[in-house]
Amino acid sequence: MHICFVEIGYPRPSGRIGGAGTYINNFAKELVRLSHKVTVICGKMENDVLSFKDGEIIVYPIISPNGLSYYMGKIPFFRVFANSMNYLINGFKIYLLLNKLNSKDKIDLIEYSEGGDFWNSITKKFRYFSHLHGSSYTFKNNSNQQINKSDLLQRKLEQYFIKNAEKVISPCLAMVKIVETEMMKKLNAFIIPYPIEKIYFEKIIQNEHRPSKSKISILFASRNDPVKGCDLFIDSLEKITNRLKSVIEVDIYGYTPNKDVSHLEFLHVNRFVPKSELNLAYKKADICVIPSLFDNSPNTVYEAMASGKIVVASAVGGIPEIIGKSENGYLFTKSDVDDLILKLSQAIDLVLTGNDLILRKNAQERIISIANLQENILQRVKLL
Repeated sequence: MHICFVEIGYPRPSGRIGGAGTYINNFAKELVRLSHKVTVICGKMENDVLSFKDGEIIVYPIISPNGLSYYMGKIPFFRVFANSMNYLINGFKIYLLLNKLNSKDKIDLIEYSEGGDFWNSITKKFRYFSHLHGSSYTFKNNSNQQINKSDLLQRKLEQYFIKNAEKVISPCLAMVKIVETEMMKKLNAFIIPYPIEKIYFEKIIQNEHRPSKSKISILFASRNDPVKGCDLFIDSLEKITNRLKSVIEVDIYGYTPNKDVSHLEFLHVNRFVPKSELNLAYKKADICVIPSLFDNSPNTVYEAMASGKIVVASAVGGIPEIIGKSENGYLFTKSDVDDLILKLSQAIDLVLTGNDLILRKNAQERIISIANLQENILQRVKLL
């Protein structure tokens, strides 16, 4: 089969990378291994490369903000149509490329992230699935951000696309319910958690990476987006007890705090790094914090648990579905800094006492049970 994925955040040498992109990269590599042909259409790169090969995967980085929609956004009367214009123009570019690719090698199926390509939903030329990753509208609506008419109009176009999809795939039930509520329609949805690579599933030995007298390592990693809750995390670090401040080292990757953090001597702010560097940070960490104001099914939770780390995460979106029982990790109430302080303090004390091994093993076993790469891919191939 020739399978095409359309996802702006697919991993590439430059440009924004997202959780859906990582999932597609894992899925696509397995499809290639199973002798399928895979094409990916994603966001533009800095050097305007039109295509490249990622192993056997052919990648076309063509999705980018449109100049016309940018200028429309500056004009009061036309501002309401700006987002929709960008969506339609990018969708048309994608549709033209799909037709060109199809003429050379017939496309059997396209999987689009969320709202996809409005033109294909009208012409119905290609079979397509919609993968619910979380639209801009959905994230804004569920993290108390302002929604304008331009957001609403674009979402109506995206919902038409989702409604006409042959199948809808989501890594969590929570996102399906949210989109069904938005659309006031039951979806033909299939829940499959994200597949996680084998490299994370190393045997867990009690604090094998940390000498007994070294400080406890805490990790936060995300894109530079306030919805990921880093500012809330920093608030909690300012308010935890001095006893705990003296025993921790905290690394933030990818996010630039809005406030001055120089007074937090244990806190280190790092740039966005390649996956290989971030994996080294995972190995070093004892605790991973995911304080999202809203989220779908973040790869950071899967990867941290698969690596046998203690997770402290907000109980939003699909995160509770990943963690499962309380024996697998800590969940705190959305946007509640006091509850985050409580759960983070409990996690630190658990590591200090040396009683964290059972929770870490539970976390890894949980991910093995729901996100085993081979079993996960088999579920997805059956849908194709």
